[in-house]
Amino acid sequence: MKNKYLLVTIFLSASINISAQNYAVDNIPEELKKNSNAVVRYSYTEFIYNDIKSATEKNIYVITILNKQGDDLSEFVCYGDKFRTLKSFSGEIYDKDGKLIRKIKRSEIKETEYSEHLASDSKYYFLFPQTSYYPYTIKYEYETGWKNGILSFPVFSPVSTYNVAVEKAVYVLSLPKNCEYLSKNLNTDIQPVIKNNVAFNIYEWTLNNFAAIKSEALSPPARQIFPLIYLTPSNFFYDNTTGNQNGWENYGKWQWSLLQGRDLLPSELKQKISDLTNGLTTREKVKALYDYLGKHTRYVSVQLGIGGLQPMTAEEVYKNKFGDCKALSNFMKAMLQECGIESYYTEISTKNKKLCEDYASALQTNHVILQVPLENETLWLECTNPEVPFGYVHEDIAGHDALVYKAGTAHLITLPQNPDSLNLMKQNITVDINDEGFAGVHVSKSYELQQYERIASIVKLEEKDKINRLHRMIDLPLSTIKNLKIEDYKNSTPVIHVDFDIDVHKYGNISGSRFFIPVNPFNKNSFKPDKERNLDISITRGYHDIDTIIINFSSDMTIEAMPKQVSVKSDFGEYSFNMKYEKRRIEIVQTFFLRSGDYPKEKNEEFLTFMTNLSKIENSKIVLKKQ
Repeated sequence: MKNKYLLVTIFLSASINISAQNYAVDNIPEELKKNSNAVVRYSYTEFIYNDIKSATEKNIYVITILNKQGDDLSEFVCYGDKFRTLKSFSGEIYDKDGKLIRKIKRSEIKETEYSEHLASDSKYYFLFPQTSYYPYTIKYEYETGWKNGILSFPVFSPVSTYNVAVEKAVYVLSLPKNCEYLSKNLNTDIQPVIKNNVAFNIYEWTLNNFAAIKSEALSPPARQIFPLIYLTPSNFFYDNTTGNQNGWENYGKWQWSLLQGRDLLPSELKQKISDLTNGLTTREKVKALYDYLGKHTRYVSVQLGIGGLQPMTAEEVYKNKFGDCKALSNFMKAMLQECGIESYYTEISTKNKKLCEDYASALQTNHVILQVPLENETLWLECTNPEVPFGYVHEDIAGHDALVYKAGTAHLITLPQNPDSLNLMKQNITVDINDEGFAGVHVSKSYELQQYERIASIVKLEEKDKINRLHRMIDLPLSTIKNLKIEDYKNSTPVIHVDFDIDVHKYGNISGSRFFIPVNPFNKNSFKPDKERNLDISITRGYHDIDTIIINFSSDMTIEAMPKQVSVKSDFGEYSFNMKYEKRRIEIVQTFFLRSGDYPKEKNEEFLTFMTNLSKIENSKIVLKKQ
């Protein structure tokens, strides 16, 4: 009782101290207002780990919203499930002078069990305070009860996003004397101050006066910039299971145990599998079962079973015709197993490209796929989305670290990634212009790999929506698209071909005997780099465009002005522009290649020059004169 009283005293002391502060905006240091949409005045999290099954989390959060762009940061959202419950809550709103406007009652919080998940133990507690003036300050004080086991402690993430500053953030972790914890610091070297009492070891991390980082074009992912500390118990109890997280191998043993016995198939399905695959090669069998999966199941997120970490059984998926990424991958694995084909359940993150090699935790992954090693290739199957072509490694997982489960544990690997140059968009365009500026245009395009992904959704659109989307991709007012034809080739190197005609009532401008023609209205680059930069440049998507444009005139013309031929190579990529003019005919070939990667901010001037020169060419005009 004395120990619990001491912990409560610590929390109350923190509450009293922050309540005594003056929340006037004028008290915020000027260096913290710079580039800020909001300033976190005080953030306090205390996590009291009572035992392996239960804990108490106490929070105080005070944030000043400086402008409308910071409004989202004033929201209160608390996640609850069979492991967590909101036990108490209070809130307050202050004006710019730090005067209390009103108190927020517990009854104002909305609760919903609705989520994107069909089956879920979760609910959300949320509150969106409404104000019509800026700046204002919101204070939330709340307590959450943890039960049924603890796989991970709350993450210490004091800075949520760009353009947010922090005056002070404190994280307190109270552990029983016999409990070991594991941690991983990202983008910070903050170390805890240790305070002990009879029964608990108390660790306290503090961040002071963190200035806002201004968001810039092509900013690095937040996980590479902002302070983040992962914390987990070394040994854990979770939903009637136990495990150890000291390294991926130990974590993998626990996750492996959750998969056992969940791959049994009913005899009816076994016969279907035999009928589907009889006489096929191994790769053809995998393709046949992947197609069966896409036709007879659908993706539904199911957050039940060992905290949403254990898949539904294969038999349940067959019966219900749905499952989440875990369940559908496990189901596909079971069907392959019935054919004698080896495959491996694989966890991956669609958000973070890298996993921490020296720190294991369930929080680092958010998706499951399936690895199928064949004699001459390794297939990576996206079992949740039948629109992903068979064997294609899509951009949300390409080049990402993953955990492959085999031989009773997990193995950290990296998925393959195609070179940026293969993310190709090619277009061949013929333009026939008469003397009044009316043009008939034929466009033939092909999109490959990641460029395929960006256009693939057009296949499912209604005809008018397809045409509207194509209109947005070209800069030709007073034009009509017709004769549209789309061909979708789904394979491990997917391609979409798009062909259409355009009637253009005004292709360029006519002034007397002169004709002003756009260089390339079919592929405009709208990106504009920042002139001044404080962050490194992060280009996550590389691609390659090749445009060939033939312009035919009905009358003889002479060239008065045209862009110069250009060929540029840079660390960021390459571009070229070539134009040839013959009697009544112009041929333009423009190429652009952007290379993905992380580049130091010192190269921003080079990047700015690279992109600006490209824009100058694209925005220039060809001037012709009628003979």
